[in-house]
Amino acid sequence: MRKKAAFVSIVSVFAFLLILAMPLIGLCSDKKVYELKFAWNDIWGPKFRASQVYRPQGEMQRMVHERTNGRVKLKIISKMFPTGQLLESVATGKADASDIAMPWLSGTYPLLTWGIIPNIVSSDPVKALGEELAIYEDPKVMEILDERLKKVNLKFWFATQWDPANGLWSKKEIKTVEDFKGMKMSVAGGFYGNLGAKNLGASAVAITSAELAPAMMTGTVDGVLTSLGYGYSIGLAKVSKYYTLTPLNPTWTAVTVMNRKTYDSMPPDLQKAMMDVGRELQRMVCLSTTAEYVMSLDTVALSGVKQVNLPPAEQKKALEKTKVVEKKWLEDTGSKGKDLLTAINDAVSRYRNFK
Repeated sequence: MRKKAAFVSIVSVFAFLLILAMPLIGLCSDKKVYELKFAWNDIWGPKFRASQVYRPQGEMQRMVHERTNGRVKLKIISKMFPTGQLLESVATGKADASDIAMPWLSGTYPLLTWGIIPNIVSSDPVKALGEELAIYEDPKVMEILDERLKKVNLKFWFATQWDPANGLWSKKEIKTVEDFKGMKMSVAGGFYGNLGAKNLGASAVAITSAELAPAMMTGTVDGVLTSLGYGYSIGLAKVSKYYTLTPLNPTWTAVTVMNRKTYDSMPPDLQKAMMDVGRELQRMVCLSTTAEYVMSLDTVALSGVKQVNLPPAEQKKALEKTKVVEKKWLEDTGSKGKDLLTAINDAVSRYRNFK
């Protein structure tokens, strides 16, 4: 009995000391500061709101500091790596986080570049931006994407949406699908974008952004497939007469990712704080990008460029011709692609049916 009483006393004293130590343990934990190197893509300049959330002293850096009480510090490094190397750089730990432009990964990580599939969201950019946000907030979609990212040591943080890049700047008016035949087009979206243009009867031409307006002026290309705001910013309104919405490139998005080991090294409360900041940022950017697009409509109209939608019958024909992109994407992604496409379609359907 004496041994038992002594044991109970020892346990009680240990438990009491542990309770007294808990605040100190928490205090020590709170003092640890996690410094993350953020490789900012920074290729778009200050004109676009979606890019500016990443700038030093911008919303991302400030919100992370506030929500973590200064326990996570972001060191933002502009153009730390070339755009095409950012995903690999974060995956290998050369940077802790970065904004990855999804269209640059087309054909390399096809499951991550689902947004290139024609008609996956509405052709109307205002509707498309809301639908795409609903996709990125869908638990099933994110479960599949996060599983894929985990295989390359990455953790999804948040998405920043640009204007959808489905508009064709051209001198020629596009009234029917036949009007695409023989056109030389600059097409974003890599392999899948080129495949879509080819099946509309056009040929894809690779030209750098800085040379697009001069190429249109000289006839090197007959059309440039890109977003309304970006096209206007690089001078396409000066050399084009029409801006026609097409089924191609219905989204244009950067996905912000963290190195998985960096994320896992943080305690649960900081992980939650980081993810909460991400959700707020992607909603903020969706609203600002939508507003920018609406303002761009008036700006481009005042420049004299006519904005055109294909008639419903021709739009249907165009979708049928570009269905090959979805087919090829499903071949490249296998069963996971099928599961992801089902989850995406379900998310869009719920968004559209909300009352």
